[in-house]
Amino acid sequence: MGSVNHVLREQFVRDGFVLFRGVLEPEMVEALRAWSDGVLGQQEEAHFEQNRTTGSMVLIDWAMAYRYDVLADLIVHPGVMAALGELGFAEPKFGHGRIISKPPQSPPLFWHEDGRFWDDPVSYTWQPIQCFLMYYLTDTDARNGCLRVIPGSHRKRHALHDQASPTHTDELRTYANPGDVAFQRAEGEVDVPVKAGDMVMGYGRLFHASHANLSDERRTVLTMWYYPHFVELPERTQATIFSLEGRNGETDSGPVNEVQARMEGLRIRYEGSAKPIGTQWTAGPALK
Repeated sequence: MGSVNHVLREQFVRDGFVLFRGVLEPEMVEALRAWSDGVLGQQEEAHFEQNRTTGSMVLIDWAMAYRYDVLADLIVHPGVMAALGELGFAEPKFGHGRIISKPPQSPPLFWHEDGRFWDDPVSYTWQPIQCFLMYYLTDTDARNGCLRVIPGSHRKRHALHDQASPTHTDELRTYANPGDVAFQRAEGEVDVPVKAGDMVMGYGRLFHASHANLSDERRTVLTMWYYPHFVELPERTQATIFSLEGRNGETDSGPVNEVQARMEGLRIRYEGSAKPIGTQWTAGPALK
């Protein structure tokens, strides 16, 4: 691992997210765009109707990564590993991902945070349990559905913690009630426009949303979930993560090529006897 960028790490811990420019090569972006377009083309129309605000929610698991080399290449990409190393995360673990693709003229994504470990004391510290790594496959801005975040909301209570639904309800996913607080402007929010090939990394418990896609083009983001500090987490936290993700995409054959073999170091493993902590999507009173 290279040296830690302490300025960037401080920003990450303070704001809950950081933007890395130009992590993926243009050729890689094009390959991922072609691959994701193909996968999206295989989905039933009902999938998109049920996910109007996200556009799509196609699961990326280990089995899919074994099936498509371009995914395996992304998961172990040297630029991604270098970015994680800059923040001091030398031994990250990969969980799963999603293809989240907003079609033209689609509504905004609702405010939410994906923290599911709120019964774990680690969630009330600087230490990240789970982080999203987002790769937008087109340039984004407020017009075509760029990311919105509330800096600091991963460690400081925001009004949305008590107002927004802690789960992705059907009503939110289908945009049944545009007047819901989750679709409104929020105090402290900022836009995060990016160029294709950039990477946005953030705490899973950071409040985020996206603007509507008012353009005439599809806007796709690959959201990949990592556990960047897994080896430093308490045993009970490791046991919890393993109980949720440890069997993800297991195959009988295992890795069959060099790229897949390199992925094995990112697999989540826990062999201790600690008892997992139950999943909890709602922040407790310890979040001030």
